[in-house]
Amino acid sequence: MELRKSVKNILSLFSSSSSVTTKKRNNTRINVNMKSLVSCLPMTIIVVLFTLILNPSYASINEETNKRDDSVPYNLMEFWKGAVEETEVLKNFAWNNWLMRLEADWEKYNNSMKEKKKVWLNEAENEWTQFMKSMENKWTINFNENMDEELKSPVTSKSSTWNENEWKEWIQTKGKKIMDADLQKWIKEKETSLDLIIITEWVHWKNNKIMTWLLSDWKNEEDNYWAQWENFKWSKWFNVEDRKHWLKWKERITKEGEQWTNWLHLKENVYIFSEWNRWSEWKNEKTNMFNKWADSFINKWINEKKWKTLFNKENDSISQP
Repeated sequence: MELRKSVKNILSLFSSSSSVTTKKRNNTRINVNMKSLVSCLPMTIIVVLFTLILNPSYASINEETNKRDDSVPYNLMEFWKGAVEETEVLKNFAWNNWLMRLEADWEKYNNSMKEKKKVWLNEAENEWTQFMKSMENKWTINFNENMDEELKSPVTSKSSTWNENEWKEWIQTKGKKIMDADLQKWIKEKETSLDLIIITEWVHWKNNKIMTWLLSDWKNEEDNYWAQWENFKWSKWFNVEDRKHWLKWKERITKEGEQWTNWLHLKENVYIFSEWNRWSEWKNEKTNMFNKWADSFINKWINEKKWKTLFNKENDSISQP
């Protein structure tokens, strides 16, 4: 009961303080609900509240003698009995304040990920240059050596009698498909590496954040207490006071779990799992660039009759002893 009175006295300070402030402001009425109070409580008051309600060593101090009352138990769960509603108010304050800090931390995390993605895209730009060089080599200098084995055998066996028109048709159809497949394979590899960076960082960050809440001293002790209590025999249900505490705890952690899940879904759908706009633009730019290169390259390949390189090298290798 001493705890209940202490908490009520502290909470009443907010009402009296608001009343004085109201008179000084020409009797203007100010309506403050419990939810908005969380965001505007001075940090000093929050500390005082939590010191009182979550630390039994402070609540056990005798007001007159400043000596600890030995009748007050050290166990937080025993200490909280008899003040269910009051402690729930402060625990909800703690959760809401944690959510506000989480949002601020998210902004920092999101900004850091933007920078990491910029670095990754710059590296992809350099790799793109190398990819385009390898494509040119594949279809010119090393056309014979780099041709896929599943393509090389039928082409060399069937095309020995092809005329120029048949070669044109092949390079403009099957040859172009091979080029496009190489491009898509390269882009897929880049997307996989980007996704790996984003998801790995995100999983680590979100797990670390929720653990800071779950492993806070009072929260950890409370959860462990009720987890053990739920494993007690059926006789526990006859303890009305314990059941009242347990129901409040169950309701609160369910609400916290739902809010956390909704928060994650919002961030993941908007920022994490949605395709990065800059990457989409970059892919489109490179795909258009590649198609222009391929059209120009194919025309040049036909004009210079590059298919002859295949048979010249093939004949040279056959004629060698």
